[in-house]
Amino acid sequence: MKEKRKVEKLKRAAELIVKNRELAYQEKRSSELTLANDELKKAQEELGSFSYSVSHDLRAPIRAINGYTQILIEDHADSIDDDGKKIIQAIVNNSNKMGILIDDLLAFSKLGRKEVSSSNINMTSLVNGVINDITFEKGENTPIFEIEELAPANGDSSLIKQVWINLISNAIKYSKYKPEIKIKIASTLQDHKIIYSIKDWGAGFDMAYYDKLFGVFQRLHSQEEFKGTGIGLAIVQKIVSRHSGAVWAESKLDEGAEFYFSLPNIKH
Repeated sequence: MKEKRKVEKLKRAAELIVKNRELAYQEKRSSELTLANDELKKAQEELGSFSYSVSHDLRAPIRAINGYTQILIEDHADSIDDDGKKIIQAIVNNSNKMGILIDDLLAFSKLGRKEVSSSNINMTSLVNGVINDITFEKGENTPIFEIEELAPANGDSSLIKQVWINLISNAIKYSKYKPEIKIKIASTLQDHKIIYSIKDWGAGFDMAYYDKLFGVFQRLHSQEEFKGTGIGLAIVQKIVSRHSGAVWAESKLDEGAEFYFSLPNIKH
């Protein structure tokens, strides 16, 4: 009997040791998580300060450049020859481009802090809405769209709309030198995900430079040939990644490109 009680005491003692270790580990993890949350909060505050600085401090010299060049144009036009006027216009164009770069950089940085909501998205309706909102300059080719019935998805409707805006705008932009602009949009179900695709028959790109495709401010075509800041696809990747999806592309130079992005299947 005594031996039995002794065994039970030893057993309880061993259990207490294990529980104490578990409590100590949980307290340590709780302390580590609190520290990590504090560091994350500090990082977010620093990022907010950086965004404010970029938004306000960098815009001030741009406004000054535009203001002074405007004064030159209005008050000293008679004393400036044609070459001088071209240089002034180049200054204006480049300062405007810097303003656009700042806007795009801020939009990209805000994506990391924006809370992603989730609701059912009628993807066919969303894409048709994006296409209807696109405006074209007089004389530009009107794209021919082939849109299949697209599978619905769960996600942040405003963010996914931005994905389509960027991808469709790119497809149109890089097809503008073709006699006809054709764009095909489709979706397929694969295991636990939905894959959306947008295909064009435009300029395409060299797959040897694929690793630069989704980088911030990376461009695979010259600014003179196709305008842009090189951040649109980085925004696409950021948004899709925040929806637990992936983005990739296939292309042949001068034969077009096909972009894909995946989202979780709402039926799983």
